[in-house]
Amino acid sequence: MIRFPVSKRISRRSFLFCLALCGLAGFLLSGCGEKPAGEENASASSDDEIVIAVLPKLVNIDYFDACEKGAQKAAADLGVKLVYDGPQQPSGIEQNKFIETWIRQGVDAICIAPNQPKSIKRFVEQAQGRGIKVITWDSDAPDSGRAFMVNQVNDAVLGRMLIDDIAEQMGGSGKWAIAIASLDASNLNTWRKYAEEHAKEKYPDLELVDTVVTQEDAETARQMVQSLINANPDLKGIVAFDSNSVPGAAEAIKRANKVGEIALVGNSTPKSMKPYIKEGVLKSFYLWNPQQLGELTVRVAHALVSGKEIESGTELPKYGPIQLHPDDATTIIMSEPIRFTAENIDEYDFGI
Repeated sequence: MIRFPVSKRISRRSFLFCLALCGLAGFLLSGCGEKPAGEENASASSDDEIVIAVLPKLVNIDYFDACEKGAQKAAADLGVKLVYDGPQQPSGIEQNKFIETWIRQGVDAICIAPNQPKSIKRFVEQAQGRGIKVITWDSDAPDSGRAFMVNQVNDAVLGRMLIDDIAEQMGGSGKWAIAIASLDASNLNTWRKYAEEHAKEKYPDLELVDTVVTQEDAETARQMVQSLINANPDLKGIVAFDSNSVPGAAEAIKRANKVGEIALVGNSTPKSMKPYIKEGVLKSFYLWNPQQLGELTVRVAHALVSGKEIESGTELPKYGPIQLHPDDATTIIMSEPIRFTAENIDEYDFGI
């Protein structure tokens, strides 16, 4: 086994040379095999090129495709190599395989949107032991030891806005339910926590009757919400916390002929929700610019690799000043939530 001193990070050239020797030996001993997750071209960079790896919760959905476009823009502006890859399904185990690969390749920064926040701590420690900068984005793992979290919005603000909106549509009383992709995702469940707390404090006549888990899939969301509607014929509102649960819930309401009877709000993309907004299935939903989120994530990672101090007001070239959370100096707040309605939805195009 090759061992390197813990106190000193080896140069990428030496590290990659050793990897090449080990890889050649493995090939000769075991023959050609399938590449591990994330094993594309991250290690093919020059010795002085900065490599930033960005890990979404999953690939091939509109939201994270838009984040990738923003990440690519930032990488091109900054002249860095971007590796953007992730699992086909929202799996913490699969995500960890990508992180392991990128640690082995010796990238300069890893940006993680964790599916299972508690599972990444040891990988964060391994990466940092190699001198790799690690941040989270989209969803946090605050106990992992990551340097910063790039948060799309202030979680408390979003949770309260969702409840204020649904409460107004419900007339301040009645039964409501939650649709959410996962009970592990930090961002979704932080919004849910603030939403539930706000509902109890401000709207005592709202009754939360159920929470359904939709597994990051619109069709699963439709089926789960359909069962929810069947079990609660007097249901008046649904809050859906992710980009697949909202269109799934909208389709269920539409098929159940409950348009105008069940109010729906949540977080999703303009592309998937525009038909439902135009048809009046729901009055509003919320999001931020996911391209901007991908861009900011790469710019923050680059700043850290370059040795820049991140403070409130820190200027990032071609981006602007950083805004930190008022109660957490390691959480960056990107923007205020955008409320989409029939009146403004045609004004937005996030490339998805």
